Amino acid sequence: MTTQTWKVGSGCAPQRPHLVLLVLPFIWQVGGIPFVNEVALRPFGMPFPMVWQMAGVVFASTVFALVFHLDRRAGLEEEEAAFISATAPAGGAA
Repeated sequence: MTTQTWKVGSGCAPQRPHLVLLVLPFIWQVGGIPFVNEVALRPFGMPFPMVWQMAGVVFASTVFALVFHLDRRAGLEEEEAAFISATAPAGGAA
């Protein structure tokens, strides 16, 4: 996978196609509603939609961690540091 290096003031944002993964938790929650509401299974004595929501929290956390890891691997931290130093006030106060 190739990454584009973003330079401060270049006018182009970095390419991060992995951000599309962030739509998966939304699809999990909204797309599953018609199917989940009809399930009569009661794991651990709880209604299945409640278990589905709790599993969705774990799934979303996993997706967020994956995107965070991919951002770090793409060098986003260095880009953010360069941006912050380029846009910091001249007096040095943050």
